[in-house]
Amino acid sequence: MSYGRDMRASAAIPAWLSLVMMGAMFGVTALADGAIAFASSAASAPRAGVPAKDKPLSWKPIEDALLRVNDAPPKEWEVYRTGKKNEPLLLQIGNRFLLIEAHDRQVFELDPSKIERKTGELLWNPADRSAKPLPTADWVADDIGAAFIIKVKLDNENALVDLQLPHPPDVGSLPQQAPARTRRRDYFMGEE
Repeated sequence: MSYGRDMRASAAIPAWLSLVMMGAMFGVTALADGAIAFASSAASAPRAGVPAKDKPLSWKPIEDALLRVNDAPPKEWEVYRTGKKNEPLLLQIGNRFLLIEAHDRQVFELDPSKIERKTGELLWNPADRSAKPLPTADWVADDIGAAFIIKVKLDNENALVDLQLPHPPDVGSLPQQAPARTRRRDYFMGEE
């Protein structure tokens, strides 16, 4: 009886049509044998929001960050990020620059001559990163509520870097202005 086979075939048609429609939106092609092929133009086209490889990124300083190296604050330092996320970070201690990739547990030494200073920002191209990370140990990357902490030991210098990055305040849920004060009635004093 061909009734069961026809039902399975008719049930597969909507799934195949949805793949075809997704292919039109995302550059994916559904082939007749059920395979899926990516269009070469969509796969090779640059994605929006992804920086070009030869273009330097703008690194902005993080306000109210705290840094201690071997339990002492350095005299001159700053920490930078490219957007609102804390990954990756650019740490400047004196004339030394370190790229911290906490998610991958890697720290890279950067060439200071390849970093351009501008007012309120640094320009640096991630393609200029060295291929070999610095030897590190004892990683801690954790959210402690009010701040995000990164602790790492740089093995060659036997230095413990302790960086604390405050969370930005969540002001989206706060009211725009304080509610107007209303006079309360004092029930113990009698009527007014």
